[in-house]
Amino acid sequence: MDSRLLFPAITVAIVVAFLKAAAAGKGEMNMVFYMHDNVIGNNVTAITVAGANGVSSPPGRFGTIVVISDVITKSPQLTETDSENIVGRAHGMYVNTNLVTGLDFLMVFTLIFHNTEYNGSTLEFQGTDRFDHPQREYAVVGGTGKFRFARGYAVVTTESLSGKNSVLKLNTTFRTP
Repeated sequence: MDSRLLFPAITVAIVVAFLKAAAAGKGEMNMVFYMHDNVIGNNVTAITVAGANGVSSPPGRFGTIVVISDVITKSPQLTETDSENIVGRAHGMYVNTNLVTGLDFLMVFTLIFHNTEYNGSTLEFQGTDRFDHPQREYAVVGGTGKFRFARGYAVVTTESLSGKNSVLKLNTTFRTP
């Protein structure tokens, strides 16, 4: 190749690589969700499946495993006829991992989107919920559909607490390729 063409060719290759890298950053998204975890009441969404006392173990006891199918909404309030507010469901589990206080939970769940432009897509969450801390973080470790290969984090706060039931706010930031 002529040496006079080598410099422009290398320059073009560098510019193309830079533009691809810059375009990858455009995949960043921020979404805020509310996760309604109901351990007691009429609309139970979280059930103990194992623990030191079997299925009668309370979630606040070390080693207890709770399986969830929590409703995910756009706002913290939820009513029976609030289908526009519902984003999807969180399917997964949490395990009590704190032998002393019982207030740390390993959270592993999939947010499955329904009734939105992301219908059928998912985000995968994993992390420790130190429930006695005002702010916690979960990792976004993957996704499917429109969120394939998602990576990021969710800043989690307790929006409300009523007995054993809670509403968690997930301020979620993630990137997709």
